[in-house]
Amino acid sequence: MRSDSKKVTFTQAARRAQIVTAAIEVIAEIGWAQTSIRKIADRVGVAMSAVLYHFGNKDNLVDAIIEEMYRSALAAVSPEIQAENPSAGKLAAYIRANIAYFDSHRTQLAALAQLGAGYQPTDGRRFDELGMTDELREELAVLDPTPILVAGQQNREFGEFAVGSMSMALRGAVNAVVEKILREPDFDARGYGNDLVDIFGRVVAVQR
Repeated sequence: MRSDSKKVTFTQAARRAQIVTAAIEVIAEIGWAQTSIRKIADRVGVAMSAVLYHFGNKDNLVDAIIEEMYRSALAAVSPEIQAENPSAGKLAAYIRANIAYFDSHRTQLAALAQLGAGYQPTDGRRFDELGMTDELREELAVLDPTPILVAGQQNREFGEFAVGSMSMALRGAVNAVVEKILREPDFDARGYGNDLVDIFGRVVAVQR
């Protein structure tokens, strides 16, 4: 499990980020089963001992990889949602920003798919617990569309529907693009996002 007890300098943080980026690239290219600390170190151009110094073992490195993916998604998506009003604007931003993030982070998606299929944490945690801290879990709450849907109903911008089910359907539709992106390099993710904005805009609208 990842430990945050040791403070890192700017230089150390930069090296850690470089190693994480290299690890993502290697996993995406050759798969988790073939990935080793040595191959990651070779990609960075450092000794294996440097990778182990910063992360200790592959479990800690995987934690750092997944945390980086969460944080990069937050950095890309959250400002787009926060910048929009009213609720319909936030809903459209949620859809478009998430899909744009997936479309522009294909290497990360490929690495995540490899980890999901082949990585087993030695401490028995579930995959959705990896890279997670209480602080990060709280930050990720802004990526939940449920508050957008609730606010839309409260201000009478949206109609009546089961918020939990609608939120689940929305997340499922947005996340479904990941498989298409990974399987079809030329897939029009932006067009799909625009289609979802139209579809869900109609579904949540007040029925007249």
